[in-house]
Amino acid sequence: MLIMNFLAALLIFAPGQGSDQFSEVRKKEFIELLRVLPTKGEFYTEEAVVKAGPYLPVLLALTEKDIEKYDIYPFAAISRGLCDRREHRAYVVRSFAKIRHPKLKLFWGAMLFDSSAASPEIERFLRAALASQEEAKLLSEMLGPQFKSFQKRLLSN
Repeated sequence: MLIMNFLAALLIFAPGQGSDQFSEVRKKEFIELLRVLPTKGEFYTEEAVVKAGPYLPVLLALTEKDIEKYDIYPFAAISRGLCDRREHRAYVVRSFAKIRHPKLKLFWGAMLFDSSAASPEIERFLRAALASQEEAKLLSEMLGPQFKSFQKRLLSN
């Protein structure tokens, strides 16, 4: 019994041996999936959003290094489609701190704010981004002509 408890404690407290490999496999799986998901014009179809839904935690776990060889547009485009679904918005609000890629985090923050789903944490994050010249410029590029309105609404909250 003592040996079983010791082994159980080792499994609980030891760093995950296969978890990093698994997440790398899932990341590559998701990136490959993005390449073959159906699109309509420059956006992903509803069918694509449904297929990508289970990969939302993987999308949030992507780092700059993971996608440095790729255009960020497909990741933002699938994020846009995922954000249109209430259950995905709710998941990202709860998991916002776990978003690893800074541009995707900024993009998700802006989308969640625009959809009236942003938490106080997300609003603080966006205000800090507006205070940064570099991130404010990026937000301006993401939002285009809606940037001034977005900025005004955010700062008045």
